[in-house]
Amino acid sequence: MLPSQLRSRTLQPARWLIFRQLLTLAIVLLLNGCGMGGKNAPQMATIGFAFVSNSGSGTVSAFAVDSSGSLSLISGAPFPAGAGAEFLAFDSVHKFLFVSNQNANTVSAFSVNTGTGGLTAVPGSPFATGARPTGIAVDPLGRFVFVANQAADSISVFSIGANGSLSPAAGSPFTASNPFGLAVNAAGTVLFANNFPDSSISDLNSVSSFQIGANGTLSPIAGSPFPTSSTAGFASSIGLAIDPAGKFLLVGDHMSQAIVPFNIASTGALTPVSALPAPAPACSVSCHNNPLRLAVHPNDQFVYATNVQAGTVSIFKMTNGVLSSIADVPTGQHPFGVALDPAAGFLFVVNKVDNTISGYSVNSSTGTLSPLRGSPFSGSLNAPTDIVVIARQ
Repeated sequence: MLPSQLRSRTLQPARWLIFRQLLTLAIVLLLNGCGMGGKNAPQMATIGFAFVSNSGSGTVSAFAVDSSGSLSLISGAPFPAGAGAEFLAFDSVHKFLFVSNQNANTVSAFSVNTGTGGLTAVPGSPFATGARPTGIAVDPLGRFVFVANQAADSISVFSIGANGSLSPAAGSPFTASNPFGLAVNAAGTVLFANNFPDSSISDLNSVSSFQIGANGTLSPIAGSPFPTSSTAGFASSIGLAIDPAGKFLLVGDHMSQAIVPFNIASTGALTPVSALPAPAPACSVSCHNNPLRLAVHPNDQFVYATNVQAGTVSIFKMTNGVLSSIADVPTGQHPFGVALDPAAGFLFVVNKVDNTISGYSVNSSTGTLSPLRGSPFSGSLNAPTDIVVIARQ
């Protein structure tokens, strides 16, 4: 055998091995590029967590939010709360999550692991409230939890303990008129409550303002309650939100088909920004089109409202408290709660009937929404009604 032939036979196995390695690498890269890499595919970083109340199962679902806005159910979720879990409030000071359970007449309290999204019930949870607790709010200083007892005509006030346990404030509960939604101003000095009566016809159609005392006591502010419609009639003030600058209170009335903006005085008194809407003369399916729940962009320029019957989320431009329509974007069936992530890059809407979460990327310059890849998201949801999104820490 010639020396050249010997060298050729010796090199062939090595060349074949290199060829096989290159072929394998090419296949792996191709699969990952097509999104088929499974566990070997690149993973987006978790930037926060979304918590969702499930009125159907009395639980709270918890999702990791990655840098693309995608949601994935975290380990251990859903977490037990109480029957008819409805509204959520997050204490950003102490990292506690509170849930109003309207069918159990209680509030559930959880300690939040802001690194994993896990929830742990605090000692003594759940805590008794008045009849049919709905709206819930935490003052920005992390001192008190406020709960609207719609069927008891009262608002319960709780002091927050170091471990998240709740104890009634002196004088609690305080008299109110069918309170439903709640909001606290940034200074923690004023509480707003929209009045949503049980009866189908009422002359309430109003928002009440309360001064918050140093120990959590509530005192009606002069002039309260403030009308939200021009005349008495069929109305239901449900949505409630304060703009980031603290200048305006926005009231969503889905029977009057309107969002009613108010100027907030330094005293907490309210004056309408524009003419008040007329309530619907009677209720039919159309009464439930606009709006239900509200969210305000941190740049103070855009407002988002879920429209329960229409299956949309409305986008409004806000200028000095005046709202002008930008667009209506499709959601799932019966959209309820709506929330922006802390960086306001994404907006999420929970859909009560089809048990999903619609996710959108937010254009901070125009306020417009674009559906996220993979939306709508699902996982352990059962008649979801509210959503809170927090940053990972």
